[in-house]
Amino acid sequence: MTPAESREPRRRSRLGVWLLGAAFLVAVVGALYIYLQTRGSKEIGEDEIPLVEEDMAQATGDRSVVLVFPNWDASGFLTEERQLPSRNRLAQDLLAVMNALCEGPTISGATTAIPVGTQPLAAFYNETDGSVVLDFSRELVTNHPGGSAAENGTLTSILRTVALNFPEVKECTVLIAGAQSETLAGHISLDQPFVPRRWL
Repeated sequence: MTPAESREPRRRSRLGVWLLGAAFLVAVVGALYIYLQTRGSKEIGEDEIPLVEEDMAQATGDRSVVLVFPNWDASGFLTEERQLPSRNRLAQDLLAVMNALCEGPTISGATTAIPVGTQPLAAFYNETDGSVVLDFSRELVTNHPGGSAAENGTLTSILRTVALNFPEVKECTVLIAGAQSETLAGHISLDQPFVPRRWL
């Protein structure tokens, strides 16, 4: 046997070992890739499911609400019925109702008693004593036209709307930009809670 012939089996043996190692490496990489893909899919699914369930829980449909607006000639008040989305949580529904009130009426003969630019910022409900806190933006005060009649109209619109839609509310505190204000426009004090049903 020549030297060249004796080296040939050793080359074939090394080639076989190399091919076996390469095949093993490919198998390991493939298995790792499949594992990571499967794990990633499970994590995405786990993150998405609670969000979907939470959204479904909040989507409770619409509720019929009554908004109170002054007559255009300030001779009285008119009511307007609307359908608003409901989350079946008093504070969130109350905030939605106040937002609709700030947008103004859509019926003829009515005008808004809420100053231009006013936005409801927050609503809080204490189930223990039936009290709510309504927080409005500064425009409720800064853009108010003033006068006792206009001031009374603004508060009647807000408090009567609360009383008609949320009879369980016993007291309502009105805040301006997160703070208590002495008065709305110089005539009616805001430093004490109101009893909404007394404004019916």
